[in-house]
Amino acid sequence: MHLSNETVTTPASAIRTAGTHLFWATAPSPALMCSLERHGQIQPVLVRTTAGGLELVAGYARVAALGRLGRPVLARLVETENPAEPGLLYLADNAQRPLDDAMRLAAWHHFRPLLDDARLAEEVLPCLGITPGSRDAKLLADWLSLPKQWQGNLAAGRVPLAAGTVLSRMTDADRQAVAPLFAELSWSRSNAVNLLTWLFEAARMTGRPVARIMTEQGMEQTTQRGLSPKDAMSRLAALAREARHPTLSAMQARFTAAASDLTTGTRWRITQPDHFETDGVELSARIASPDQLERAVRDLQIMAERPSWHQLWKATTDHD
Repeated sequence: MHLSNETVTTPASAIRTAGTHLFWATAPSPALMCSLERHGQIQPVLVRTTAGGLELVAGYARVAALGRLGRPVLARLVETENPAEPGLLYLADNAQRPLDDAMRLAAWHHFRPLLDDARLAEEVLPCLGITPGSRDAKLLADWLSLPKQWQGNLAAGRVPLAAGTVLSRMTDADRQAVAPLFAELSWSRSNAVNLLTWLFEAARMTGRPVARIMTEQGMEQTTQRGLSPKDAMSRLAALAREARHPTLSAMQARFTAAASDLTTGTRWRITQPDHFETDGVELSARIASPDQLERAVRDLQIMAERPSWHQLWKATTDHD
């Protein structure tokens, strides 16, 4: 590739802006519109000369904004020698741009057929903020094998890049079963990975499809209960965890019920800090005055006489 010192001024309409290398093209922001209107174009866009006229290499938002303002475009001419070079110049021109997972996948889609693994690792991945050979680099490769529907979910921010590994291990039927869970809910990285992993492992463990696991757990009804997004995701994750770890979930339910009986009407909280790997429990209370301390001591004496301790100890020791 060659960046010449030659610049031209041309109407925005004379520049073709449909190249596939413009993989992050977006409409101009209000801030850019304001800047161009007040100060004019400070930096030229990059264009190349083709048989069909000038083609944009980098600077989509500036061309679109100047077109709206009815102003000419200052463009610097570049020469490219192969199909990958326009995209590499575009990537370099956007080096300071904040990236999300969807943008990384869009760039990877463009370059994967054009460059070998060595050049991808050397010239593309570092520009995407990804270390060659890292887990995120593998995740990008996993996402290329997933259906467009899921790539759309990633682009919309409903599912994170980290979910690519477990999604790629699922069958088409299993992915179709979990798709409604991501239609309107935007999951965090950890929650999405946990949800999908628990469902996938529960299906593998029981030899049943994910759809059946979800039906038995009542997950479809949960999405129809009108819960807030936060509550819906919390409940769905709990149901998936219960399917994957039924014994642990049952222990947790018994423990929570017994702890609630013991602490009702008091300032005390009872927790099991070790995920039931040990039999002990922790008691805690927030005290802000001598009166509250005196009340907490009285409450503890009352709690000690309550019969629910037997159920609490049973919940922490019954691992069958």
